[in-house]
Amino acid sequence: MALKQRPPIITIMGHVDHGKTTLLDHIRKTNVQSKEAGGITQHIGAYQIEFKKRKITFIDTPGHAAFNKMRERGAKVTDIVILVVAANDGVKPQTIESIRYIKESQVPFLVAINKMDIKDVRADKVKSELAEQQILVAEYGGDVDTVEISAKTGKGVNKLLETVLVMADLAELKADDEKPLEAVVIESTKDKHKGPIARVVVKQGTLKIKQELVVDDVYGRVRALINENAKQLQVVKPGDPTEIIGLKDVPEVGGIVREVGEDYNELDSKDDSQSDDELMQSRQGFDLDNIDFDAAFGEKQKIKLIIKADVKGTLEAIVQTLDEESVDLLEIGVGQVTESDLEMAEVSGALVVAFNIKISRQIKDLAKRLGVKIKEYDIIYHLLEDLQKQMLKIMEPTIDEVVTGEAEILQIFEMKGEKIAGIKVKTGELKINDLFHLKRGEEITGNPVVKSMKHGKDPITVVKTKNEAGLTFKNKKLDFQVGDMIVAYKKED
Repeated sequence: MALKQRPPIITIMGHVDHGKTTLLDHIRKTNVQSKEAGGITQHIGAYQIEFKKRKITFIDTPGHAAFNKMRERGAKVTDIVILVVAANDGVKPQTIESIRYIKESQVPFLVAINKMDIKDVRADKVKSELAEQQILVAEYGGDVDTVEISAKTGKGVNKLLETVLVMADLAELKADDEKPLEAVVIESTKDKHKGPIARVVVKQGTLKIKQELVVDDVYGRVRALINENAKQLQVVKPGDPTEIIGLKDVPEVGGIVREVGEDYNELDSKDDSQSDDELMQSRQGFDLDNIDFDAAFGEKQKIKLIIKADVKGTLEAIVQTLDEESVDLLEIGVGQVTESDLEMAEVSGALVVAFNIKISRQIKDLAKRLGVKIKEYDIIYHLLEDLQKQMLKIMEPTIDEVVTGEAEILQIFEMKGEKIAGIKVKTGELKINDLFHLKRGEEITGNPVVKSMKHGKDPITVVKTKNEAGLTFKNKKLDFQVGDMIVAYKKED
């Protein structure tokens, strides 16, 4: 066994739109960003380049806040972080998050001050703001290198890569390719033709065709190893990225891939009755075995969801944003929306959410026949914003309502078999066609629909502040009492 120099593994971090993908795009000389919906990286990938006859492996992490956990995992597998900060924008919330992850993982890093091609931008502004976050750059007497670049034009990028290689040499990055295999899952997905796919970076040992592997509870035999250029490989050495085809299920992001020992027993390692998705759900607080279906279909209102995504990391990020109190997560999974998903949605009244998945015409037609709604997304923050709005609506039903008038019920009397609420308007006004809540204290006890509104014997259509009126309601069984409030409101767009 002998230690050999290996390629450094680099993670690019920073705030959304600060140019992380543009930088990697320039480095790789490929147009990744144009392929990404909305120009924002949707999930982690690993790529390798050659610079000055040396290999450098890059882990491309997404910039959106939804991927905090994946970005944190990225920091843990990396040797060096490039923190990208836009000169025209400075230190932003996700920059600060990235700094926290870097400090926690104690990984060496340098700062790429990007967008220096923009007129009148100043790198000093970024350096001062970094100092406020206890990051002292070399010019200010600290030990953090900065490189001024333009990812758009390529200016300064070669200097950035040279600095990375110097840092890698100082770190003396070495590995033994004869040691037991250790590779880190950077991303995972399921392809309808290839089956489960694990995208990994090898940390030590050698990954080979026909090797028997295990990742946590996922077992498999390597059928193919493919690099980012779709080239099939026979072996993968430390520091190199690859896709593994041949696992029996989709492994978790951040899982460690190891070679199966002679004493390994697949049946002992995994309870076949529990799926990989169920394992993930229980870790996230959503356990399918313990979902309260009575609550899901009873009076307690919750959003019922079935979520399908293209890759495991994205699925995990979505699930982490959900609130248990307002969501019933009935099913999650990687891959296509299936007929069984639609059948479950029909029975439960669930919404099917599909991220970065092409829905077949057959499935769309079936969903229409069953009355099932499928919401498709290809930009992660659009999906999360929609879910957050719905969860807020469950937690606070009046969140999108503007109160236009409030009246107190002062007396109740009957006329011709109808109960009449004698009210006095406290604030605003009540119109006969308004939307109304009936409130007892702070609790909404009903949503009355006004049938008639009178002042004395005269029909009216509006009653204003300090005026009185008699109201009858279309809701025959509405339970109202003296002291209850009638609240008029409108929906806010």
